[in-house]
Amino acid sequence: MQELKVGAGRFVVGAKAIQNLKREMQYFGKKALIIGGPSSVDKVAECVDLNELGIVHRHTGECSKRWAEDYSEIVKQEQCDLIIGMGGGKCIDLAKCAATYANCPIITVPTSVATCAASSAVCIMYTDEGRSDGSVGMNREVDVVLADSEIIKNSPKRLWGAGLVDSLAKLPEVIHNLTIKNHKDCDLNKYICYINGKAIWEFIMGEGYVLADDQKDLGLVENMIVTNLIHTSIVSGFSSGSGQLALAHGLYDFIRREFVKEAKDILHGEIVGVGLIMQMYYNGDDPQEIENLKSFMEHFGMPMNLRDIHYEDTDDNRRKLIEYLTKSTNVTDVERLEKALEKIK
Repeated sequence: MQELKVGAGRFVVGAKAIQNLKREMQYFGKKALIIGGPSSVDKVAECVDLNELGIVHRHTGECSKRWAEDYSEIVKQEQCDLIIGMGGGKCIDLAKCAATYANCPIITVPTSVATCAASSAVCIMYTDEGRSDGSVGMNREVDVVLADSEIIKNSPKRLWGAGLVDSLAKLPEVIHNLTIKNHKDCDLNKYICYINGKAIWEFIMGEGYVLADDQKDLGLVENMIVTNLIHTSIVSGFSSGSGQLALAHGLYDFIRREFVKEAKDILHGEIVGVGLIMQMYYNGDDPQEIENLKSFMEHFGMPMNLRDIHYEDTDDNRRKLIEYLTKSTNVTDVERLEKALEKIK
């Protein structure tokens, strides 16, 4: 039996969407445990009285299972009815994981589009030292996403770039080890990912440059929020259970396992971006499309190679990376992978 978790119970996007927070939480109860990074909590607190809604925790640790367990205990001890997670990917994933452990509703309030964590039904976890620690699948979709365009539009250019490139990775990763021309070339779920990945690529490559320099067009901002925070996570939802980790996110996982301290300040989407260049070379994609991606990333000032993400390309590290990518992403042509790696060293 297939159990698909795609989308969210409600996805609310628009100017002053945050003003609906109290009304949305009242569908689930009267008291919330609020988890978010300090700057994100402060930003949201300028718009709504969070203390009126429940207990506020400004989280400064990692997104770890241990922290999620601690917060799930607070939910029970303080008799909270739900969890509200706000900020970027790690704090929101932590809040989602805690809600999963506590078996309670979850509302997410993203303050950027740096990842699609706000509406995805999986929690990417790390150890307390910051090392990749697998994922926790949620037992339900996110109940409500409140995406306030006025809050998100003011996020730094760096976060916009990281988020847009992370979403761009969906299409090249979907076709990893595959040739897809129509629905007969793969199963239906994979084909849905492929078609939606193409739409995401087309929109972001067509409109992303504008957002790099000017976020005044609120309609465009909101379209990009929808693309990054719900459309992209729908692709993730349909691809879950495929057992396939592709190269762009495979590189991310490797770096977070082996170069924890060195790459601590490099964003998720920035590492994925370097891996995406490798993925496209491995796929044999159109050279002009690869150059278009590089230009896009350069426009946002993103890392462009392994050196930029603080990977030291020694013989031993290269061997470990090839072994990890070959095993975890089901690489069918190691020689082609080695050539693709040469393009990003």
